[in-house]
Amino acid sequence: MRGGSFPGRAAASAVALIVIAAGGFAVWYRAAYNVWPGQQASARVHWCGRDYESFGGSPQTWRQISAQEPVPVRPVGPYPPLGWPHRELFAAAVPAQRLAAGPPLVCATVVYLRTGPDEYHAYSLEGGP
Repeated sequence: MRGGSFPGRAAASAVALIVIAAGGFAVWYRAAYNVWPGQQASARVHWCGRDYESFGGSPQTWRQISAQEPVPVRPVGPYPPLGWPHRELFAAAVPAQRLAAGPPLVCATVVYLRTGPDEYHAYSLEGGP
């Protein structure tokens, strides 16, 4: 027999396929969320198909961000999805039911990442609308 037994070759092929798939997923995740799986958010976040960048500054309170947005600010999910620790991302996004036609959400120009109790860091939309 050349190259070992069939079960041994099949197992080696399966392991190689899993490693390639995991590597591909990790590279895609890095490109989409600007961090590797397991890392926490960086100076850039990705939401609603757009990239947002933080320019530093001091954190804001819930009262501050609620007062400056024309529509209610609501949670839109954990960020990054596979990050540790899990942090909640918030945005002032208009649901589609309030629009005549369009996507499920209108992307906000600013999103907020909760970084502590009543602490939120603002991230501004990169590029144009």
